[in-house]
Amino acid sequence: MRGDDDFCAESTADLDPDRWLWLPGVDYAAGWRAARRTAEDLNGLLAACGVQRSQLRAMADTDALGGPVVRLEGVPEGWLSLEELLVLAAHVRRESA
Repeated sequence: MRGDDDFCAESTADLDPDRWLWLPGVDYAAGWRAARRTAEDLNGLLAACGVQRSQLRAMADTDALGGPVVRLEGVPEGWLSLEELLVLAAHVRRESA
């Protein structure tokens, strides 16, 4: 960090109420369970392609209304692996078209 001002600016930028405020009566667990199944499937595909979970992983989450959301989190090496996979997939797709 460069100073306390930078820390405060970064912290307040992350305080999006739609990301952390829970509304009464919303079934967040159901949305999370649906997202979890998808995240597990995606993590399986990434592993099958040789991407280590410590480099890039899918995580279950929900939006403010309880809808399922899958987030990808990773280190630069993991994102580069995903980029390589997407370039290969795009190439195969163009050839089959």
